[in-house]
Amino acid sequence: MSDIETQQQIRQKSDELFAQARAMGEAGDFDQAILAYIEGLRLTPDHLKAHMGLRGLALQRRQAGGENPTDSDIQAHDHGQTPLDEMLNAEYLFAKQPDHLPYAERLLRSAVAGGYRQTARWIADMLFVANSRCSKPTVKTYILLKDMYEGIEAYDRAIRAVKHALKLKPKDRQLAEDLRELTHRASHAPEAKPEQDLPEQSDRDPADSNHDAAMLFFAKAEKTAKQGNYDYAIDMFIDGLRKDPEALEDGHLALARIGLKRQAHGSKKPSMMERARLFYGKTPLDQMLNAEFLYAKDPSHLGYAEAMLKAAVAGGYNRTAGWIANLIFQINNAHDKPSYQTYILLKDSYQALKQYDKAVAACQWAMKLRPDKADLTEEYKNLSAELTMANGKYDQGGDFRKSIKDARKQEHLYAQDRTVKTQDWRELAVEEARKAYEKHPSVSKNVFDLATALDEMETPAHEQEALDVLEQAFMAQHNFSFREKAGQLRIKQIKRHLRKILDALENSPDSPEMLTQREETKGLLLKTELEHYKACTKNYPTNRRYAYEYALRLVQTEAFDQAIPLFQESRKDPSRRVLSINQIGLCFFKKGWMTDAIDVFSQAIKEHELKDDALGKDLRYNLGRAYEAKGEHTKALDIYRKIAQSDFTYKDVRDRVNQLRSG
Repeated sequence: MSDIETQQQIRQKSDELFAQARAMGEAGDFDQAILAYIEGLRLTPDHLKAHMGLRGLALQRRQAGGENPTDSDIQAHDHGQTPLDEMLNAEYLFAKQPDHLPYAERLLRSAVAGGYRQTARWIADMLFVANSRCSKPTVKTYILLKDMYEGIEAYDRAIRAVKHALKLKPKDRQLAEDLRELTHRASHAPEAKPEQDLPEQSDRDPADSNHDAAMLFFAKAEKTAKQGNYDYAIDMFIDGLRKDPEALEDGHLALARIGLKRQAHGSKKPSMMERARLFYGKTPLDQMLNAEFLYAKDPSHLGYAEAMLKAAVAGGYNRTAGWIANLIFQINNAHDKPSYQTYILLKDSYQALKQYDKAVAACQWAMKLRPDKADLTEEYKNLSAELTMANGKYDQGGDFRKSIKDARKQEHLYAQDRTVKTQDWRELAVEEARKAYEKHPSVSKNVFDLATALDEMETPAHEQEALDVLEQAFMAQHNFSFREKAGQLRIKQIKRHLRKILDALENSPDSPEMLTQREETKGLLLKTELEHYKACTKNYPTNRRYAYEYALRLVQTEAFDQAIPLFQESRKDPSRRVLSINQIGLCFFKKGWMTDAIDVFSQAIKEHELKDDALGKDLRYNLGRAYEAKGEHTKALDIYRKIAQSDFTYKDVRDRVNQLRSG
């Protein structure tokens, strides 16, 4: 059989899988549809329409109330042995949690590493739009996009990413240098086929004709807002939302952002005539948009947001209702005097949306404010029961009792919603996990579930059995994720033992025996963590999180020369870049290389956008220490003084200021 025939068969098989996935999605079987898409993409990894189809399915699943990936899902899809495995594992998790952008970033990196250019360009464009449209776009994301676009030789897009980053950090010399280098490369690159420009809208369902009409209004609104005409922009957004009331990213979120900009420019609040609009909505849509119009003109008026929420729930605009409810929840929680009535509204709204976990949370907050309300206690019980039924899917298929196969199963599911599990529940969890494992011992989820349940028994015998189960699975399947889980459990078990020792020392702080046990256990913990993270770094060389964690443990053993290259690798991860640079500086500091430490700490300070958060203060403190150790006391004193001005109790800055001033 020729290579062409083989490729045709592969393509035909993948098309069959994609067709099955679409059929499953139409039937509402979203989880199986995701698996079918992933299986098909394993055969044709750069099939762009399939990636887009999976993305659309993921958004449908989320709108239908699909849950985020479970701990077992995350564990089973945390790493990949090849770029393709890594990409599909990330895409699986992203499909289960389509608003979690770190999964998209992981998908992008692995697509670039595997040379899947169409896929990489598609997901990069999606991230570009998401970052550009969020209220606080980050330089880190633009830098990641620059690197990824450069990796697939999409120099025009890489240049655009750098330009956006320079708008946020116009004095950054490295970005300016990157722009010059990319412009040079683009001018000398072979002429590429013309490409569609970066999308200017989020990944909504293209089949929705109303959305296209709404997008015309949103585009005009954005353009008008850039000219400073915020009131007209608000009108345009409202007109667009009338066409597509569930346009969350392009409509509601963008309008909220314009409202805040308008407020920052000192624009007036709505007039008396405009406020009267709140009472003249004939339909839930009219009521929702009237309230949103007022909220855009007065974003500090929570009452308008609450009116919008009520109308969104009444109109069945669930996506919009969920968004505004979450916003109201955050605002009320942060208020010095949170409103009891607001929590009641949230409770009722979340219940109507069947988001029972959030309804329970809102009820709990209301109970804190009004502990004397007996009816709330009863309602809390009812909501908790609804949450349990929703999690267990008891409410499907009619009669509640008939949906429960046996009382033990009911108790087991109810116990999973409890914060603290009694010994009986733990034993039941082990029993249920063991049954599933014995029935299908080769299924990764069953292995992980049994190991976790055994570990939660917190007895030496059960802990050892958990490790044995994982080791047997590794020997049978040669899948390192089992040994990875075993390492995690060992570390968890040692930490648990250490906590008991520390608790005992509180009662007997001078006990020589307990002090010896503490030091021995700390030593065992460090040794175990070193072995674990070393093995993970070796088996997952593209996962820079493990490089970072391994390097941290090497620092504890003063193996600075081994740690520095690992931190230099982990700084390529945008989420750990500044942390890694800080650690490199500390390694140089401890080696006595003060000039290099000063250079590195200074670089980290430039890259870190928040000067007064914990990391920002730590960076400046470390720079001061390096200057002080080098003998440049004036510079050190100036840094310590500025830290003390913002946080007088930070570490020992007060003593260092006094010492340098007196010296």
